[in-house]
Order: sequence, then structure tokens, then C-alpha cells
Amino acid sequence: MSRIGPRLIALGGGILAVSSFVKFLHPARAVAYMQFLGYTDEKLYVVAAIELIIAVILLTRQTRLFGTMLASGYLGGAIAAHLAHHPLTGNAPIIVFNYHHQYLGTIPALIVLACLWAGTWLETRASDAGAHATEMNVPAVARS
Repeated sequence: MSRIGPRLIALGGGILAVSSFVKFLHPARAVAYMQFLGYTDEKLYVVAAIELIIAVILLTRQTRLFGTMLASGYLGGAIAAHLAHHPLTGNAPIIVFNYHHQYLGTIPALIVLACLWAGTWLETRASDAGAHATEMNVPAVARS
């Protein structure tokens, strides 16, 4: 059980890192989709940089809790961006689909967020149990 938490966090951080790299590479479909959401040109690079920074913070053990908070804010913004009404800017199937089913665009962000929070909870619970077990093994004289 103690290994599941870090793996869930690594999965969420990995997804953010891959998403960042895709945005840096600027493939046509990703650019069209981000334009549909209102992110064009240099804004796309800013979004990619933010994702990469959050991924690095998440994947660093000492800053993992801070990374979870940053990712929560970022992914909350992603969810809000998907729920907002955007004008139909193209006829690519993904854009037309998301125009008519905007709630479904939130699912990937919700899954990543759930992985991060579940992983953080499991990891924190495991480390608290370890600290409690260590505390219980210390003689009363040494604790005072």
C-alpha cells in the first residue's frame, strides 16, 4: 500500500510533463485545440512552461506537497477553461466534439487531479504510520 501513493503521484506528474512537451512541440492538433480554448502563440508556451515546472515540483520528493497544491490550482483552471463557452473556431473533429460536449473535456484533468490527491493521501498516511510506529518504539525515558 505504501508504494501506490508515490506511483500515483508519479503518474500525475508524468502526464503533466508529457502534456508540457506536446505543447512545446506545437503539433497542429494540439495548437488547434488550445486555440479553441483561447490559448494562442506565446500563451501556449507559457502554459507548457507552467505544466513542466509543476511536474518537476511534483516529481521531487521534498516539494511534492507544494506541487500537489500547485497542480490543484492549475488543473482547476484547466477544468474551468473546458467548462467555459468558447466560439466554434474550426471544424476539426476534436473541436466540434468539445464544443458540443464541454463537460467531457474536464475528465482528463479530473483523473490526473484524483491521482495526485489519492497518491498524496496514501503517501502521507504511510509516512504518518511509519512515524507513529517509530515513536511507539522509543522508550519513555528517551521521549522526555
